Amino acid sequence: MRAAFALPLLLAAGTAEAAAPDPAALLGAWAAAYATNDGARAASQYTEDARLWGSVSRAQTVGTAAITAYFARVRPGAAGIDVRFGDFALRELAPGVAVASGHYTFLRRAADGTMSEEPSRFSMVMVQGTDGLWRIADHHSSRLPR
Repeated sequence: MRAAFALPLLLAAGTAEAAAPDPAALLGAWAAAYATNDGARAASQYTEDARLWGSVSRAQTVGTAAITAYFARVRPGAAGIDVRFGDFALRELAPGVAVASGHYTFLRRAADGTMSEEPSRFSMVMVQGTDGLWRIADHHSSRLPR
């Protein structure tokens, strides 16, 4: 499946603690959580032992506490943050295991209203838990080369 959608499209997670009912909804729930700058909400989209290789990390971030801290960090000069998915592929590899990879753009709004963009690429491995909900088990994100 190839898709492109804007941030407001998928808010399927519902609550800060909820995961998603399918992989596509998980991408939307993750984007919505990211935009809140609430580390716990973002981390709730990941498995407890998830690994995150973030765009601004020199090392992998592993586990709920570390992922919470990563997404709760202060972004100097940013009055608001957002992420928009561009072209990506999403496919189920086996029952309960899916992968998504493609492009997204991080957006930052400064206090004066100016916007900056960071075109990036990503891959996410998503797994379905015993509760039937989907969470991210592995996430790699990096800025696109200029």
